[in-house]
Amino acid sequence: MADDRRLKRYADMIKRALGEIIEFKLKDPNKGFITITGSKISADLKIASVYYTVLGDNEQRETTKMILNKSRAFLRSELKPFIKSRWLPEIRFFYDESQDEADKINKLLKQIENDYTSKEE
Repeated sequence: MADDRRLKRYADMIKRALGEIIEFKLKDPNKGFITITGSKISADLKIASVYYTVLGDNEQRETTKMILNKSRAFLRSELKPFIKSRWLPEIRFFYDESQDEADKINKLLKQIENDYTSKEE
């Protein structure tokens, strides 16, 4: 149980640090507006799965994905001062689709509400 809390703290530390690094130190003008939404760390602390969203369309998502993957070595080196561990985890980026799913559900609910109110009239 204490090990799970340690992993969660470590993942949260990586999430916060990468958010700052991407915002302030990653200088690529095409990166878009990136938000780090979460991170998970493997039990051996060697792989960090980092989840992000980006403001924009599918083209912007692909551009951001390419930039993040291309910048992994830089981001990992910038992460070193934030991490108090013997080794740095390998960083893997994944687009967080939960916001997209929430938007789809909200649109469907709004459509149902509109259909319902139009039938009442």
